[in-house]
Amino acid sequence: MNFVKKNPINTNVTSTDVSVDTEDNYLNITELIKKNNYTSEEYTVITNDGYRLKMFRIPGHGPVVFVMHGLLCSADDLVTPGVNAGIAFLLAQKGYDVWMGNARGTKHSRSNIYTSPSEKQFWDFSFHEIGFIDLPTMIDFVLEKTQRKTLTYIGHSQGTTAFYVMCSLLPEYNEKINLMISLSSVAWMSNIISPIRYGVPIFEEVHELFKILDIHEIFPDSPLVKLYQKAFCKHNLGAFIFCQQFASVMGGSNIEQTNFEHLSVIYNHFPAGSSVKQYVHYAQLVRSGYFRQYDYKLLNLQKYGTHAPPSYPVEKITAPIAIFYGKGDLLSELVDVKKLTSKLPNFIELYTVEDTNFSHFDFIYARDIGTLVFPKILSLLGKFSK
Repeated sequence: MNFVKKNPINTNVTSTDVSVDTEDNYLNITELIKKNNYTSEEYTVITNDGYRLKMFRIPGHGPVVFVMHGLLCSADDLVTPGVNAGIAFLLAQKGYDVWMGNARGTKHSRSNIYTSPSEKQFWDFSFHEIGFIDLPTMIDFVLEKTQRKTLTYIGHSQGTTAFYVMCSLLPEYNEKINLMISLSSVAWMSNIISPIRYGVPIFEEVHELFKILDIHEIFPDSPLVKLYQKAFCKHNLGAFIFCQQFASVMGGSNIEQTNFEHLSVIYNHFPAGSSVKQYVHYAQLVRSGYFRQYDYKLLNLQKYGTHAPPSYPVEKITAPIAIFYGKGDLLSELVDVKKLTSKLPNFIELYTVEDTNFSHFDFIYARDIGTLVFPKILSLLGKFSK
């Protein structure tokens, strides 16, 4: 397997460009929203398997837009890029009623009425449960609270994967979505060129080792992680390069779009926590070439009634879907995206961002998202949102 480096690292940046230690570094999401003169509301819903999921809202008089974060992220990442780049703020400025979800296991949803994060049962989930349980629970609450019949769904990365799970296995939810905007779509993954691919062959073996070591969570929002962030991700050029490289390994590097002004704020809220099983499930997608449910190996017959895990029937997704693609995205390869679009019965458009190096995380962190991505989002919202 040959790996093509789409976008080489540019280190032509000075320490004066990098964000400094400001008050915003110590504000939570609610405080950041209020500081920018918006109203912030918090709601907690409980899933049928006991997870307490927190949602944040910036109320508006316009149509309802529900935004779902990606892996390792949380609702925080929709506001930390700042009032001129955070997706939640950009939507709120246009009067939309903005709701932000938080998947189980993330910093705002680390609670369950039956178990706790210190127990392995708490972490027995992948993106499947997020799509099959978390999203329907949150969407039903939002529609009931707002007294609307439909909403617009904007997902990034895992937020797109979970949506495809929901609307393929629970097709009744297609009627509740007037438009789905997929930022960096992730379903089929066998052609990704991210260096992460090198670790795929051993992911499941590592998972077994982690079980023995009683490790079930990766990159939590913990004091230890914050200590590393303080040492490596703030205040100087060397720290910036370290953290920028960390992100580029996963999703692609585009230093020209790095939001220097809010960099330390972003890293103060990222990562937000995730289960080991989430990574294993994605590794299975890369290795198998299918978009399908979790592979329990010898237990598949007991779990599914078949020797192989069933594929997600994406042909049942009838909600209108627009997909945004970045040429520098190492986790969403065009051939995989087109495999998905060929199966979607109500696929609207594949929009390619003009920046040739636009990468995976640029869809939420890019400093020019307001000009490169948001105008197209607004255009689609104008046509489909109700």
